[in-house]
Amino acid sequence: LGFVNACGDLARSQRQTASTAAPSDRQLAALAPVPLFHATGCNCILHPVSIVGGKLVLMHHWDPAEALRLIETETITNFTGVPTMSRELLAHPNWATTDTSSIISMGGGGAALQPDLVHRIDQGLRNGRPGTGYGLTETSGVATMATNEYYVARPGSVGPVMPCMDAKLVDPETKVELASDATGELALRGPNVLKGYLNHSDALSDGWFYTGDIARMDDDGWLYIVDRAKDVVIRGGENVHCGEVEIAIYELNAVAEAAVFGVPDERLGEEVAVALYLNADSELSETQLLDHLTGRLAQFKHPSHVWFTDEPLPRNANGKFLKSTLRTQFLERTVGLYQG
Repeated sequence: LGFVNACGDLARSQRQTASTAAPSDRQLAALAPVPLFHATGCNCILHPVSIVGGKLVLMHHWDPAEALRLIETETITNFTGVPTMSRELLAHPNWATTDTSSIISMGGGGAALQPDLVHRIDQGLRNGRPGTGYGLTETSGVATMATNEYYVARPGSVGPVMPCMDAKLVDPETKVELASDATGELALRGPNVLKGYLNHSDALSDGWFYTGDIARMDDDGWLYIVDRAKDVVIRGGENVHCGEVEIAIYELNAVAEAAVFGVPDERLGEEVAVALYLNADSELSETQLLDHLTGRLAQFKHPSHVWFTDEPLPRNANGKFLKSTLRTQFLERTVGLYQG
């Protein structure tokens, strides 16, 4: 019930925003570029649109040119997808000639929207603003929400937790609660959180769900997801958060897609690797990349292996990059790198 109420609040706020940016009789129209069997498609798009009697436009598979056509012809007001989808829309040659004035919210979740993308969305929309949310299937798809000028002012955040929820940061190993200004594993509690997994009744402790995401919280209660606990490269005892490296890399206009991951290293245990797919007619060398990172990231966070691919990075059905596949492909290409 708490989640339904939260969705209702979100949908009503979107409808109110639409009334100020477009004719009062405009129907909320959402484009669903992700599958409805995923929590984002079902709980974060289908349910809110249904609650307010909006229009849902489905895509059989992701294609930025087709998405732009649908945005114009179906007068789409809300676009929710993974970050790479928004990047591809903004970078597509048809963006400049497509009428996107109906859009009041663009962004989504599934992965972090890098700060540069937040600003690009804000600058690219005539009547809309960027928006994001954070959640998991275990939290019914949504746990935080960030929109409008508040989000633009904090582009690295995923917003405050939903009103029906509680959040705390804990030590990833001991699960002991940390001070509010610390960085630790995010734990969530609320009526939208699962009771447990099949045949695993001890999945929650005292009602708290431990997300496996590393986060910090500012003085206003806005959460910043640092990385997945399992998406941390441990290089010679130093933790390298892949998301932090990706944010710095995406500042380069030449980069269309970037995925940072760990690969085995005989001396350090793991090393940092990155797979890059560049925008058309763009050039970037490994030296230029590392020069860009100098001064932005500590030296031990710099990728030791830079792989420029000739085709887009592999993704799952929801549009997320398949880092395990990239890691396997990279190791197969690199003779002598894998030691075990």
